[in-house]
Amino acid sequence: MVEPPPLVQDSGYTCVECGYDLSGTAIGSVCPECGRPIVESLRSRESGSKKSSLPVTAMILGILSLVLCALIGPVAWYIGAKAREEIKTGGFDASAQGMATAGWVMGIIGTVICIFYGVFLLISLAAGGF
Repeated sequence: MVEPPPLVQDSGYTCVECGYDLSGTAIGSVCPECGRPIVESLRSRESGSKKSSLPVTAMILGILSLVLCALIGPVAWYIGAKAREEIKTGGFDASAQGMATAGWVMGIIGTVICIFYGVFLLISLAAGGF
């Protein structure tokens, strides 16, 4: 009797190509979304999974952009986006996805606040308020 191939048990495994959740798929098969072999995604995660300071940096800069200086917002936005992309491609540990996303979102909010400050300053200067 032929045994079925083992299944991916951990829901933390995603396809390195498209990000599809691979839990419950057979290890010897391909990703149902993009057709990339499951083994490549598992191998990539096990061998290429390393810690990165980018998600932490993005989160810290995002917090600073909201609390101290909105000018830091675009930097946090850029670093957060870069960290998210590297996590998605399997280059870094997926456990930092939340920090990278938080830094990215706070960077966007900080950038919007910075734009509002700039518009307010221009309106105030044009009106002779300063």
